Amino acid sequence: MIHRILEDKICRFCLVFLLIFTCAALFAPWIAPNDPNEIHYTARFAKISWKFPLGADYMGRCILSRLLYGARLSLGSAAGITIISSVSGTILGMISGYLGGRFDRIFMGVCDAVRAFPGMVIVLVFVGILGTGLLSLCLGMMATRWVWYTKVARNLTRAERKKEAVLASVMAGSRMAGILSHLIFPAIRMPILAITTLQFGTALTALAGYSFLGFGAAPPSPEWGMMIQDGRSFISTNPSMLFWPGLCILMVVIAANILGDRIQEISEQVRK
Repeated sequence: MIHRILEDKICRFCLVFLLIFTCAALFAPWIAPNDPNEIHYTARFAKISWKFPLGADYMGRCILSRLLYGARLSLGSAAGITIISSVSGTILGMISGYLGGRFDRIFMGVCDAVRAFPGMVIVLVFVGILGTGLLSLCLGMMATRWVWYTKVARNLTRAERKKEAVLASVMAGSRMAGILSHLIFPAIRMPILAITTLQFGTALTALAGYSFLGFGAAPPSPEWGMMIQDGRSFISTNPSMLFWPGLCILMVVIAANILGDRIQEISEQVRK
């Protein structure tokens, strides 16, 4: 199935596009023309130039350098939230769907209880207990996002549990871990991958939104949401401070959503 994704032109384009942003984040120390937190008071709101390829902000800091370093915080945090939530949620969902019975009912009740609370409330609880910061924000977001993967993985596992290959393995005395890893997970990995890709975009958007409200990275961290918050007061006089980080978020989210939708279509075609 993975080769079907790599052979698809739309998927390849989105993957290359996301890879470019990933490489920019990884190699930011070598690509960035300036120190992202270096202040040049004489260059406040500087226009585009060789020294400041995308201009400078209200403190004379290089916008391009802050975007590159900010990609490490924004993309890295969103990826960490998505990966940890998807892995933990998928494993729990597979176990619940495979075991069924009372355990499944109790565990699904816990999931419904978590979903009953708005995600922002849970995030604010974590921030209130642990204090503002990117770590507490990420923990709060992970505490709510694993449920989505659990629900999907559980329903898919229940469907796969009834297939002949799985039933034969159960009757042969195979262990649950082996059945889940060798029979059930390969059958449900494509839908999970599609959801994970889509959730990466929502995680990035939510992360930027919380940082904009002041719950995420603390100044002078060059996180994209924080950069938008910094430029809010200068939206009429120097909109480039908001435009560039907003454009980066928009492009990454669009690429992730298109990729996720296309993977979902390919998954449905394969299952048919």
